Amino acid sequence: MSASESVLVRTDGEDTAALLRLTDRLYRAEALDDVYEAALDAIGDMLGCRRASILLFNTHGEMRFVAWRGLSESYRKAVDGHTPWKPGDRNAVPIFVPDIAETDEADWLKRTIKSEGITALGFIPLMAKGEVVGKFMTYLPDPHGFTQHERDLAVAIARQVGFSLERYRAEQARSAAEQQIRESEDRFRRMSEDAPIMIWIADSTGRCLHLNQMLRSFWGVEDLGSFDWSHTIHPEDRSGIIKAMQAAVTENSSAHVKGRYRRSDGTYRVLETVARPHLNEGGGFDGMIGVNVDVTEREEADLHKQLLINELNHRVKNTLAVVQSVARQTFKGLATGEPKVKAFEGRLSALAQAHNLLAAESWQSASLEEVARKSVNGDADIRVRISGPLVQLAPKQAVTTAMALHELYTNAVKYGSLRSTGGSVDFSWETTDQPDRWLTLRWSENGIEPVPKPTRRGFGSTMIEKALGAEFNADVRMDYRPEGLQCTVIARQHETPAA
Repeated sequence: MSASESVLVRTDGEDTAALLRLTDRLYRAEALDDVYEAALDAIGDMLGCRRASILLFNTHGEMRFVAWRGLSESYRKAVDGHTPWKPGDRNAVPIFVPDIAETDEADWLKRTIKSEGITALGFIPLMAKGEVVGKFMTYLPDPHGFTQHERDLAVAIARQVGFSLERYRAEQARSAAEQQIRESEDRFRRMSEDAPIMIWIADSTGRCLHLNQMLRSFWGVEDLGSFDWSHTIHPEDRSGIIKAMQAAVTENSSAHVKGRYRRSDGTYRVLETVARPHLNEGGGFDGMIGVNVDVTEREEADLHKQLLINELNHRVKNTLAVVQSVARQTFKGLATGEPKVKAFEGRLSALAQAHNLLAAESWQSASLEEVARKSVNGDADIRVRISGPLVQLAPKQAVTTAMALHELYTNAVKYGSLRSTGGSVDFSWETTDQPDRWLTLRWSENGIEPVPKPTRRGFGSTMIEKALGAEFNADVRMDYRPEGLQCTVIARQHETPAA
């Protein structure tokens, strides 16, 4: 074996040992400074460079020095940001400059490099995830033609350092994400702890992971490890609540339930629960997050309200019955078919029908269509056609509309288009967003025989114009045509039904 060969073998062995030392130091590095120091040591040992540097792209895409040896501050400032690559380049290859004086670089840059005592340079890209994230530089004082062996060593060092930077950045990202999660959880716990509602978190098995202070006080719980919330549900409500919660878990959907739960003092309170599924990064089900609101007083108030409404309905019916009885006594001497008797009974019946509709909706509102059908016998009399969008009337509006429609229908049967075979009536309505005509009602009679115009105004006409006009703040138009009455009501305001 020749002397040159023995030197080559020795050099290869030293380089292998140096690469192993670099790998070990990078593996043990606890901070980026440890990575930089290990890389600069390897560059000096393996490439024989007294001066070297490591530069990385910052968040603005600017190449900045992060570690160096043997470089003056003035030199670093002068060449700061200089790079042959852009952030994210995927096809970067090392660049070796044997003599800066022989390049086409700007004269000021050549002078700056020469004044630092540098003649030959090496630009070796640092790659992470296949993209350029920085470079390391080698500097030599004399012209130097970089051998293939030196180039291969430089690339080997760059790969090791790039892997280490990639691993470190991944760990930084993971640590930052974990820290954000911890901070988010801490903020959530601080926020929820003193919240005026009951907040809870449960895992995928339903076990409580977190109860805020209000909910812990409600159940008298401190140790969540042995606590089973389902044991506090009232026996009559347990199966329904558990079934609803299990369905939400199975379907990864929200849950909205209400039931009675035993408080720490032994009494039962009605809690309304709204819960949503908590999904992990992979989309898997991790548990539920929810709130409980004590609605006991609201439930009791609703029950009391319903009792009052039932009592009101009972008294209204009794009052109407009394009025009907008094009327019968008053009209006792008149025949049953007497027009005045029939008119009064019809009006009383229309009033009762309107009250029945309101009672069915707890005196909140009534559908205009239902009011119309009950008032004009629309379900039985096919001669009356009713059409229009959904409109909910406030209680007073419903009663007034029912009485007005009864008068219109009665008038059509006695004097108008419905007094003869073949006549008909169209009752329709429409709504708009315009405040001056939010609702328009149209009663259109279509008689076969000419309908005579009334010679006097009766109770019905007066009631329709005044009552509807006042209740709906409306313009009421009564047009008596040969084919029958055309009544149009244009309402200028909308009384919102009570909630």
